[in-house]
Amino acid sequence: MDLLKVVVVASPFANMSALYEIDPEADVLLIVPPHSRPIAPWDDDSKPQANGLGINTPQKSKASPPPSPGLRIKVSSKHLSLASRVFKNKLAASPGTQSDGRVHLAFGDGLFDPKAVTAVLNAVHARGRKVPRAVDLETLANIALVIDKFGLLDAIDVYAERWVDALIDSLPAAYPRDLALWIYISHVLRRADVFKTATKLAAAHATGPIRDLGLPLREKLIKHLDAQRQDLVGQAVAAVHGMLHELTGGSAACAAYHCDALLLGELVKTLQAARLVWPPPAKPFTGVSFAGVVEAVMAGVNAAQRHAPAAAEAWGPSKPATPPGATASRKRKSPAQLPPLTPDSDLEDRANGNGAGGGTAFETHECAALNLAERLKRFDLLEQSVAGLELESSLGYQLY
Repeated sequence: MDLLKVVVVASPFANMSALYEIDPEADVLLIVPPHSRPIAPWDDDSKPQANGLGINTPQKSKASPPPSPGLRIKVSSKHLSLASRVFKNKLAASPGTQSDGRVHLAFGDGLFDPKAVTAVLNAVHARGRKVPRAVDLETLANIALVIDKFGLLDAIDVYAERWVDALIDSLPAAYPRDLALWIYISHVLRRADVFKTATKLAAAHATGPIRDLGLPLREKLIKHLDAQRQDLVGQAVAAVHGMLHELTGGSAACAAYHCDALLLGELVKTLQAARLVWPPPAKPFTGVSFAGVVEAVMAGVNAAQRHAPAAAEAWGPSKPATPPGATASRKRKSPAQLPPLTPDSDLEDRANGNGAGGGTAFETHECAALNLAERLKRFDLLEQSVAGLELESSLGYQLY
């Protein structure tokens, strides 16, 4: 499909879509058909995406928007030619003006959003007061598509910088589809900082090679990103099985309360529910994300914490009673008094009674299982080893 073509009409009134004037002395009429092809469609938002971004991640409910009406835009050939080689070549090949004294150029059917095209062309024509100061992520993605297809970044770079900065705070909480849009936007607009952050998040949360969602993302980018994902998941799976080996091999034994058995049981249940134990996942780790592994590990630790006080009461301590005159040891806290164990918890402080709620379920004693739990708390720090992708080489060459 042609992105841009010269059209010949019998009358300048043949296309009766709305008319928008950017240049009163325009010698070009741009025809933008109704926007009937939404950018980056995400199929079946209600289901987890086995080979997309995220694992068992609920999607925002986003119905396909109705087609945006078409638009005719009066613009200057001089501004278009200076801003874009694509426009320059198309205008040079034009057979001439039509009865209204203008060259008529039509965009590809349904591909471009008229609102995004208008924002870009106002910037190209230096009509700063008409350029929106802020746009939503969907509109910015449509703007990036126009910039990408027609090579307009130099003409709109200042505005693009402002649009990205206004939205950047939403990036860490981006849904899978939004994260794909961020990768594309930052790539087109050459925002190396945003590109690196977005690809790092994708490497940690993707369960397979990211889907391009119809966006012109290069295969090289997708492959390099999935290589980082596989390396991170491989490290996580190896660490998980190493800790299970410690628990089954006796090196993390707890003679007092059998905390090792409790921790092992809860870990196996949550890990196996995520299909991380039998058989252990192997490359290319399809359907497995690093974030999913961390979630399963922490679920097992939290379950062990909740059950530890009751188990300790049932088994009883294997240590002598407090001698007469000695200070009594701290009493175990009931489950309702125990603080939750999260990846951000400081287990050492909690074990000493300094955390919120006064300690953890293991506070009554020290054991190897407690030390293992402390290591599990640091499990998500593996994510720091993910570098994300660089846009340019050290010599300034574009990598993607």
